[in-house]
Amino acid sequence: MRIRSCIVSLLVCTLVGALLPPLPARAQDFETSNILRATVLIHQVYTNTQGDVIIACEGSGTLVSPDGLILTNAHVAQPSALCKSDRLVISLTLREGEAPVPTYYAEVVNANQGYDLAVLRIVSTLDNRPIDTSTLVLPFVELGESENVTLDNTLEIVGYTTPDGTDQGGAAAVIRGTITGFTAEARVGNRAWFKTRAPIPGGMTGGGAYDIAGKLIGIPTIEPNRSDGENIDCRLVQDSNGDGRVNRLDTCVPIGGFINAIRPSRLARGLILSAKLGLQPLVQPASEVGQVTGPARFSRLFFAPAVTAAGQPTTVVTGMPAGTTDLYLFFDYDNMLDGMIYELRVTRDGIPDATYSLAPATWSGGQRGLWYIGSSAQVWPNGVYEFSLFIDGKRTSDPAKLTVGGPAQALPSMSDILFGVQSQEQQLVSAGAVIPVGSVISAEFVFNNMTPDLQWRRVWYIDDLRLPEEPPEQWSGSSNGKRSVSLAEPPDQPFQPGRYRLEIWIGERLAVTSDVLMLGAQVVYDTQIFKDMSYTNTLDAKQLDRTVGLTFPTTITSLYATFNWRDIAPGIPWTWRWTVDDNPLFEETVPWQGAPTGDNMWIGLKALRTMPDGAYKLDLIVGGVVRATATAKVGLGQLPVTTFGTAEGIQLQGVVVDAETGEGIPGVQVILLKVEYAVADFTRDRSEIYDLSITDTQGQFSMSRLLARDSRPYSMIVLAQGYLPLSSDNITIDDKTANPLVLRMELNKD
Repeated sequence: MRIRSCIVSLLVCTLVGALLPPLPARAQDFETSNILRATVLIHQVYTNTQGDVIIACEGSGTLVSPDGLILTNAHVAQPSALCKSDRLVISLTLREGEAPVPTYYAEVVNANQGYDLAVLRIVSTLDNRPIDTSTLVLPFVELGESENVTLDNTLEIVGYTTPDGTDQGGAAAVIRGTITGFTAEARVGNRAWFKTRAPIPGGMTGGGAYDIAGKLIGIPTIEPNRSDGENIDCRLVQDSNGDGRVNRLDTCVPIGGFINAIRPSRLARGLILSAKLGLQPLVQPASEVGQVTGPARFSRLFFAPAVTAAGQPTTVVTGMPAGTTDLYLFFDYDNMLDGMIYELRVTRDGIPDATYSLAPATWSGGQRGLWYIGSSAQVWPNGVYEFSLFIDGKRTSDPAKLTVGGPAQALPSMSDILFGVQSQEQQLVSAGAVIPVGSVISAEFVFNNMTPDLQWRRVWYIDDLRLPEEPPEQWSGSSNGKRSVSLAEPPDQPFQPGRYRLEIWIGERLAVTSDVLMLGAQVVYDTQIFKDMSYTNTLDAKQLDRTVGLTFPTTITSLYATFNWRDIAPGIPWTWRWTVDDNPLFEETVPWQGAPTGDNMWIGLKALRTMPDGAYKLDLIVGGVVRATATAKVGLGQLPVTTFGTAEGIQLQGVVVDAETGEGIPGVQVILLKVEYAVADFTRDRSEIYDLSITDTQGQFSMSRLLARDSRPYSMIVLAQGYLPLSSDNITIDDKTANPLVLRMELNKD
């Protein structure tokens, strides 16, 4: 008893800042330790006819909340043609350096196919007992500010490497690297992807990329490799047909190649917040838009040095000077389906260049339109570049070539097409990517270095249909400046809503091109597509009059925004975006599937229980511009402060050793109680526990949850088979407590 009392005293003294013998460096790196324990292995599984559980697909994931929310890739978590499964198994790292242990089932809460991101929630144990997530105290990580990442920033990429578990002894791996570039992609922007040259195995897809502060700034992402539509890396890891052998007759687990693309974590913020709030989007059912009538294809590949705010090329180039930092490949696409896998392979002087390539990724652009992939912020080395596009592993178009190098040349050029409405003074006003339905399409463009001997021509398209063109013209006028062009119909026969395109050629060279959407009605010189947006908490027509408003009580379980629209052609891309207190929730770009004109379309939010307090805003976006917006307040009109949990506080870790031998004791339970419970109050109920850690093979432990400074004292209980228990009710954390707080505790044999 005297020895036990001394150890308890040592524990209390330690917690107010006494020095201890240093622990191994691995144990002191609490950020990496916490990240490793927050990294999970995800298996999509099914049960075969013999009753065996078979792995269909696997990947990595990261716990982003202590109550069991997991961030991963959508393709890791959702069934597909490659991954035919019916449930998700989550394996946790119980001891650092050891293989994870299958522990829970999870389900997909929210997913964004375009970003290839999903948030899962732990729902039950493997014997199908439901989990009360409020009792979970799992290790988790915080999202960092991925917007602030710069070139050459150091990264730590964490995840599981292979399905056979041979690498790292089956444990999670840490790979260090740096940011080597940024890849731009249509609808996401110049930082759609981070690039790195670190050798990241495909099994780490869905895991985490961390900054030097240990914050999650990205998700390594790759789809399984394919060639001519067939998966080319599929590992045989188990006897799936029950014949007692593992061979080619068994189901294999598809794996992607080496990963060099990382999705920024900012794209996952809405998915995580909506999962924490228990919210899901509701979208009014609509008819399908068109039918895919032929094979998916890419065409009309060309290059531009910059992109407009509406996602259009500023000009068209066939070469770039030395020192180029910005370059974008544009292309048309047709008969695509969201969820297809596309890929860009780039070579420089015949050698593959991973920096500017895009590994297999999920398509999200809809059926047809104009897309781009590019790179900015880093210098393109001189050389001859070849760009090849693939769909499901098949090349679908001839490659495009471009040379970078040499001095800039003052060639004849045209650029910066602007569409708009002509004012009475014949000025272009309300210029942008969308113009109202009318009988005239007006545009202007910039020209430079033009000479009288040059021929130029205009080509117009309506929804990809090429219109009869006028004969080429001889250039006249100044060498540099602006010029206006237009396409007109009789006033009583206006153009139909749709997508229009203008190409301008100098000789046989495409000089500039841009698309414009003709939608909605002209209001003065502006375009009105949506109007009369209002909110309701029911779609029941009998109650509608009593429930329309902009303020709602906390008892509602759903919220709907309704609006009217006019002159929108089927298939036109538009975006709806939900935010709460200006924090992102959901955003999706989809083809228009309603009638051209109509009333009372709705988009909603559904709560698992009741709508949390907050200011909810719906934006309707076309052509990169918000065309309608409205805000509704629920309850106090502001989210509870507790919504945004953080991992700020004191990290508690240490080692438990045998008092006689000084050797670490594995399998010791280190239990930290909530501040409202003392040791004498503990009834072994999970709800009384603040955190629980089990020592590894070296006797080391690390608490998942951080301890708040200046809180009431914590209580700790240390239990090990064959040893006397250890406990204390006076664990005080204040502003002088070291971080991490490292303990050495000795146990005496029973």
